[in-house]
Amino acid sequence: MPRYRSHIALTVWPITALFVLELARMWPALRGASSFAAASPVTWPSLVAHTVAVLASLAAYVRGWSTLRLRSPTEAGPYRSEGCRRLQKLAGGLAWALAVAHLILRWFMTVRVGPVALSHYELLRGFLSHLPVLGFYALGLAALGLFLSQGLAASLRAWGLSRGAESSRWLEVGCTLASAVMVLMAINVLSHFVTGRAYWMGP
Repeated sequence: MPRYRSHIALTVWPITALFVLELARMWPALRGASSFAAASPVTWPSLVAHTVAVLASLAAYVRGWSTLRLRSPTEAGPYRSEGCRRLQKLAGGLAWALAVAHLILRWFMTVRVGPVALSHYELLRGFLSHLPVLGFYALGLAALGLFLSQGLAASLRAWGLSRGAESSRWLEVGCTLASAVMVLMAINVLSHFVTGRAYWMGP
């Protein structure tokens, strides 16, 4: 599957890195507003750098899909089936809608109250308490989990780590569990902003 490596690398790994970095940035919020402000300072340079990273990753995602060359319209490529490939495209679109919307939200908060992390904390708690916003974030996180699950498995297959049906099955199980853990951690942070408490506070 070497010819699919560029497609996988461009579509899966940039958004995975962005997700992990944003999760790490938001996790201190579980210990309270003061900790969030101290551990995650918001500055204009950091916001601009994050914006550049998001736009570059989105461009890589679009480029990655354009590099996918299939021998026939029904070929699945690096995915298990044609249906999985279509589902991956839909999930990726929803995941990127969440990423871009979250970036716009960060800009809105910074323009409104300045680069003050404590004020961002309070704005996020108020903003995410609205049911439509919460539903959008939940849908986006579910789509992101599905996208990462299929994408990570396809990535490892493309690098030759799965050669048989049995190993491919276990590979998919492992990638599904890994993506589920990341999504549950994100939901844990989201629950803190929505309800004021998290299921797990961490160390």
